[in-house]
Amino acid sequence: MAWWTTVVFGTDERTDIPRYLRIVTAIEQAIDARTVIYGQRLPAERTLAAALCVSRGTVVRAFEELVGRGVLERVHGSGTFVRPRPRPTTSRPVIRHVDSSTDEIGDMIDLSGSAPIGPSHLPIIDWDFDPTTYGANLPARGLPILRQALARHLTRLGVPTEAEQIIVTTGAAEALDLLLRTHSAAKRPVVVGAPMWPALRSVVTERTAPSLCLYPDAGGVDPAAARRALRRTGAPIAFFDVIESGPSGRTTATSRSPRIAAAIEDHSAVAVEDLSFLPLAAAHDPQVRPLAALSERVTAIGELNRMFWAGCGIGWIRETAPDATLLTASFRLPIPALSAQEHAARLLDAASAQWFADRYDHLARTVTYLRDLLAKSVPSWTVEPSTTGDGVWIRLPVVDASTFAHVAARSGVRVCVGYECVTDGGLREYIRVSAAADLPVLEGAVDRLVEAWATYTRRLAASV
Repeated sequence: MAWWTTVVFGTDERTDIPRYLRIVTAIEQAIDARTVIYGQRLPAERTLAAALCVSRGTVVRAFEELVGRGVLERVHGSGTFVRPRPRPTTSRPVIRHVDSSTDEIGDMIDLSGSAPIGPSHLPIIDWDFDPTTYGANLPARGLPILRQALARHLTRLGVPTEAEQIIVTTGAAEALDLLLRTHSAAKRPVVVGAPMWPALRSVVTERTAPSLCLYPDAGGVDPAAARRALRRTGAPIAFFDVIESGPSGRTTATSRSPRIAAAIEDHSAVAVEDLSFLPLAAAHDPQVRPLAALSERVTAIGELNRMFWAGCGIGWIRETAPDATLLTASFRLPIPALSAQEHAARLLDAASAQWFADRYDHLARTVTYLRDLLAKSVPSWTVEPSTTGDGVWIRLPVVDASTFAHVAARSGVRVCVGYECVTDGGLREYIRVSAAADLPVLEGAVDRLVEAWATYTRRLAASV
């Protein structure tokens, strides 16, 4: 019964209509969303009445109303079942992949990542590349043209930077890995803002002891909680993302940033900040200030994949004064392809303030569209409020969303699972769906998620 009360009847909080009609509406919405399927047996009247804390007469009246509408049918001696009925026509086909293996799905939609999956929105640049331009001795810290472009880029965002402060990597995860190794964080606890992107979380989990997670509230990172965590743990490294709180899309209030920076100044931990989404966030709200602009104790990292596209393969570290240990360790890192570095430098120079503003507005529209589409198609899901970002952070009415994520993958769509974004095993009921895709792709993905949810809930109902 827990599944029925949570999934089917747990989303209607209206009090302006009679209780029996609320039951009627909940069942009809569950059938329309394919959470409850045709031919499925409903719980017995007494059992359902006890679970919903209503009288048996209320449930009987609701069932009679649904029988009169042709939604349910009673079979003497067997129970009450959903009666097959024609579905309303839709402008786009429903794609059924639920019982296929992922190897058989040729058009898998991957909405689990933190970067746009296509390059069609990129600024216009010259994509030609001449490898004979470079000799044999290539700079391990990155091409000067890219480090200079990154320095100009960060300076425009309010973080004054020289090219000598930049180290180029193949991604933000590689940048964080280098910093953890350089600052002797191996198998020591660190403080991390949560949730964080799965690639970064994997590095923290691999390189450190169990970490203390700082979960954001409505205003983002809590400065008092950050100060307590730094004092209590004596952590060598603290990781923050005040721009978007990783996949949750929650910006830390501007008034809080100076207090977080002051807490960093008062403790010995090396603070690391992810600024991957800063260019887009700052285009929307010029008041956004990263911690790196407030304290020289903050080392900034980021990757261009986040704002450009998944194929960039460029990350970076910006440190106030890179020490010898960090520079030495950087020589042992794999470096991005020369063509990728040169193209990244051209993209940074070509992306104007207007391009970032237009890109942010476009992403905001797709997020709103995806949010509305999910609310209509899967009303039992709770799409959490967000203030920025390019995806939706969703709480499912289940204890652990990982099983549903496997069903969704078999349906042809990949999503990010919440527990992969923290180091303490929390957020297991959450998933994140990226909106950085074309609208037809998002529509197809939602169709598949609806089909996957119907399959998952049927199996869940059969097990209780």
